[in-house]
Amino acid sequence: MNILIDDQELNFAKDDFPMLISGTDNTGTSFFSICLLANLLNSGLKVLFFSAYSAAKEAFKKHIVNEEKAIIIESGEESAFIYKIKNTTDLSDRIILIKNIETYSPKIFEAVKDLKLVIFSGDLDKCHFTDDLIKKDFATKIFFSQSDKYPQIGLDNLPRYRGKIFSNKYQGIINLDIL
Repeated sequence: MNILIDDQELNFAKDDFPMLISGTDNTGTSFFSICLLANLLNSGLKVLFFSAYSAAKEAFKKHIVNEEKAIIIESGEESAFIYKIKNTTDLSDRIILIKNIETYSPKIFEAVKDLKLVIFSGDLDKCHFTDDLIKKDFATKIFFSQSDKYPQIGLDNLPRYRGKIFSNKYQGIINLDIL
């Protein structure tokens, strides 16, 4: 599944991180985040995937070619994630996806706030650490819906499953090319 910006294929690189992907339920935020991480893994990068929901982990596994370079934290428990963050020796080489940020406490943010290769994904307005999160210097921000706590220009009337990307390298409408 390709990622498109204004209908042009895009392959993210390590300098596109840290990344924020925000959206409410049923806007495409979750599926996009899963496919993005799968694309990164399938391109040869190491990843670490953390989600509150087993269905997200199963969806991720369906989109990957090889699990060898992936760490998938089976538990949705914060303590399991923090333990893995503290005990993964090659953490600085892994892109970390924290999916469903609205379900976690600020301990999650504290555990990864200084890491560069991290993706925070979920509903920013329901997140318990939004105030800290929006202070972070993100290389890339993608919004699938308007945020009340962190409003952006140009998000009115976004079609479902399409987001708007803001970064130094990219501006435009982002979506998945479902083959």
